[in-house]
Amino acid sequence: MAIHIDDMQLPARVGPVDGVWSHLLSDLPGEAGTAELLAFADRLGIEARWIQKAGTSTEHFDVTEPTRQRALALGATPIRYGREVAALTRAKREVSGR
Repeated sequence: MAIHIDDMQLPARVGPVDGVWSHLLSDLPGEAGTAELLAFADRLGIEARWIQKAGTSTEHFDVTEPTRQRALALGATPIRYGREVAALTRAKREVSGR
């Protein structure tokens, strides 16, 4: 279906990386969503082991602003952090139950 990138853009230090962070996520529930998200992340050079909350409706990757911009260039759909992310998560939970 679609890969989305939110506009959270939160300045933070995560481990050794100082950056402005957002979330990359799929709108598909379950294994199909995980597969779609991992395939897109691979195109961005993101390691699969960096996935957050794998197998849940809130599954995502945290990405820095340069990666966010590359994701948009590769066709990720921009969405707003907050209500739009919550609606996507809720829809996935209704289908998958997790």
